[in-house]
Amino acid sequence: MASILAEGVVGKVCEMAIQQVANEVSIVYNFSEDFERLKNKMRQINHFLNEADEKSSTQKESVKEWLQSVRDIAWEAEDLLQICAVDSTNSQSCTLSCNQLILRHQMGRRIQKVKARVSSVIEDGNQLNIGHNLVSHVDAAESSNTSQRRKYTRLSVLPSDSKPVGIQSKIDSMVNLLESPQFPIIAVVGMGGLGKTYLLQHVYNAQKGRYEKSVWLSVSQFYSFSKLLNDLAFQLDEDLSKKIKKSGVSEEVAAESIYSFMQGKKCLIVLDDVWRATREGDLLTKLGIPTGANGQCQVLVSTRSREVSANLKAQIYEMGSLTDGESWKLFCVYAFPESEENRAPEPLEEVALKIVKECGNLPLAIKTTAASLANTSLPEWQSKLSKLKKVSTPSDPVMDILKLSYDALPAHLKACFAYLSFFPEDEEIECEYPIYLWMGEGFVPAGDNPWDCLYQLANLCLLEVWEDKWLTKYCKIHDLLLDLTILISRENKCAFSVDEAFSKLRSVNTGGGRWCRLFLAKKDIHEHVISERRPVSPTLVRTLSLSHNTEIGGKFPAKLFYGMRVLRVLDLSNTNISTLPACVGQMKLLKVLNLSKTKINKVPDCVRYLKSLCYLNVFSYHELRESEAPKWISELRCLQHLEGPFERMPKGISKLEALRTLRVQLFLSLSMEEDDVLRLEDVGKMSEIEEIAFKVEDESQLKKMEEGILAPLLKLRRLVVENGINGMQSDLPQFPERMGAMRDLECLILQKFAVPSWICCLANLRYLCLRKCDCINYPELQTMPNLVSLSLQENKRCRELPKAFGKSGGFPHLRFFWIYDFPELEEFPEMEDGAMACLEKLEINYCKKVNKVGEGLERLRRVKEFRFERSGTDELRETLKEGGSYWEKGKTINSHITIILY
Repeated sequence: MASILAEGVVGKVCEMAIQQVANEVSIVYNFSEDFERLKNKMRQINHFLNEADEKSSTQKESVKEWLQSVRDIAWEAEDLLQICAVDSTNSQSCTLSCNQLILRHQMGRRIQKVKARVSSVIEDGNQLNIGHNLVSHVDAAESSNTSQRRKYTRLSVLPSDSKPVGIQSKIDSMVNLLESPQFPIIAVVGMGGLGKTYLLQHVYNAQKGRYEKSVWLSVSQFYSFSKLLNDLAFQLDEDLSKKIKKSGVSEEVAAESIYSFMQGKKCLIVLDDVWRATREGDLLTKLGIPTGANGQCQVLVSTRSREVSANLKAQIYEMGSLTDGESWKLFCVYAFPESEENRAPEPLEEVALKIVKECGNLPLAIKTTAASLANTSLPEWQSKLSKLKKVSTPSDPVMDILKLSYDALPAHLKACFAYLSFFPEDEEIECEYPIYLWMGEGFVPAGDNPWDCLYQLANLCLLEVWEDKWLTKYCKIHDLLLDLTILISRENKCAFSVDEAFSKLRSVNTGGGRWCRLFLAKKDIHEHVISERRPVSPTLVRTLSLSHNTEIGGKFPAKLFYGMRVLRVLDLSNTNISTLPACVGQMKLLKVLNLSKTKINKVPDCVRYLKSLCYLNVFSYHELRESEAPKWISELRCLQHLEGPFERMPKGISKLEALRTLRVQLFLSLSMEEDDVLRLEDVGKMSEIEEIAFKVEDESQLKKMEEGILAPLLKLRRLVVENGINGMQSDLPQFPERMGAMRDLECLILQKFAVPSWICCLANLRYLCLRKCDCINYPELQTMPNLVSLSLQENKRCRELPKAFGKSGGFPHLRFFWIYDFPELEEFPEMEDGAMACLEKLEINYCKKVNKVGEGLERLRRVKEFRFERSGTDELRETLKEGGSYWEKGKTINSHITIILY
């Protein structure tokens, strides 16, 4: 009997085992089918979540919690699908190896678990009477997933100070205080959003020419004193800064050096956004800023705290709200940017006046609200008014109003905006970087231009975007808006190292949610704190930033990275790390790696295994010693942006079809003989490249350019070319005419070339730099319709600039004009009315023979700064000094001009 039972049990076990094997085999061979089904299902679920995000402000807490669980599943599924896709791409064999079969089996089981969790969460939703909405989306046909996002009209991004309203009287009051020697320290006090920083920027730009040294320091809520000290030294004098850094002295000794340097000098120091009075009472002393009775150094401070101003013993300037008239004018500028004189259309005027009243005369609230309503219909205006009336936090109305602008964003822009919490307060960010971060995280919808996301946020006044004189785009977020991004990011499972966030996160009940981003870039954190206190599971983290944590250095602890299988973004920039753990090479999904300004002196070998990498920055001013990029860099097939101090590139880089930006410190040296080094003909095959810099070192290369070998580079936006052929200084070659086919070129920098006349036909060119392009006469550059910045450098032959430069209508969009090292130049041309109508800044540096500034220079009514450094005869410089004849004439006609003499 027992044997029969045993036989039956064995038979049953065998049958179950055979069934289990069959199931496991089925998992392997149905892998592709399950993969596609899950991918389609998650695409539809994400569409459902996007719609839910747009209605998030009206949802009950129970619904929000359920949506978070759906979002958790969506994130997990996305991670899993991307890992599967990467493994599939990396597998070159048509047959499956043993390891690949095991991997398929493991992934197949995970896919099945995710599918089971989707079913479970739908059941939970049914109990809340919302699960059927998810089911309808999951079961919907593919034709229904067309984007329902709100359509934005793309507006041009204007300079940050192009719309000043209600500011001039405040500037005049501040200037009067500055001119009074009894007020060495002036504190602008007021709540957030009133425009304190905006006011100080205008005062600083208008007055800095009256001082020998001027410095702007952003203090912020979580500042690093050592960074403040370094920034102060650098802005005062680069040699002083280098001396302090090289000597490695203590902060106290560095402050003494700064104090000695500033003694007897007339200086203007701005401390923007000072928060805490308990530490700021002796901040000036700790920084070495002399503020004695001699009045040589004047300090401007912006703060929300009266206690701060009292501790600093400062004269208080109370920053009041706008008047009703100023508020209305400011609102119209942003709400009706395309109407004549920014007037409100009659159907909207009544509701617009009510909206302005609800904004409480607060500039930031007015701007963001107005910008969110531009180009929208009356029902949206009425809806906005209704929501503004429900603002229920009288102690902090600005934040609630800003939150309304955020709630109106489509889901992908909400994600992009919240991600700006990645950056430290008051950080000036090169725009290209957050765009790559958004792409790395998958925020940018397929087929959309990522720059549109940035411009849309700027046009809604949620982000400030501007260009420097080299047309590099930068962005910055107001500190109140940064507070909003942090609040939103924490609600959406992001973690920070601010205010002991580690301990706070430990006490938070996450309810099974996932903390997927760690932004530890707010203040200095020691390595042991990172490695020993882990508030989140590393298997869930998509972004890790340790940027600007100067306490982190040496050999980085590898255990921090263990388990980070789904990491997309790793930012270790501006730290003191010298090595990168090898385990980083196992991060299959990593798309953004920023190692810029670290102590790493060699591109880490583990980077070669990051097959998903799109953005790689290893730029370092001094540490990275490799002049040639490693050959394996050509194996990174997804690479779009490569930045580093390289002089030579492997030939295989030309086969990277995704590569758009190849940014090097100076110029690439192109090979003429070596087969494995990038040649000029290889560059000609990079038809998708948008930015490149190289040197021409042989006449055969120049001839190939003349023959049009680079003609296929029609997508180039930025081109830098140096003529490095020896013995041609006296007879410079013409820049090849065939290069004129690059009609989309926006930035062109030429060195040691004769300037061709055809260059004026580059209609889209916005920045032109001609360095060591010795010539007696320049072509008619004033006819270039879109030129914004012109830099003429190191011309040993030019005695006078073309008179046509000063003709009426010339240079219609020029904003920056820089003339540097013209030893023979004697005169700047006369300006007619209407010449250089948009010019904001004119610099004439190292032009010692200039004896005359042409008549009419004061007619350039938009010029804010005229800088004259180590230039001009003694007689001319006397007329340009404060009180001199030209200074008086210029100030009479153009009162806001600042004339700076060095």
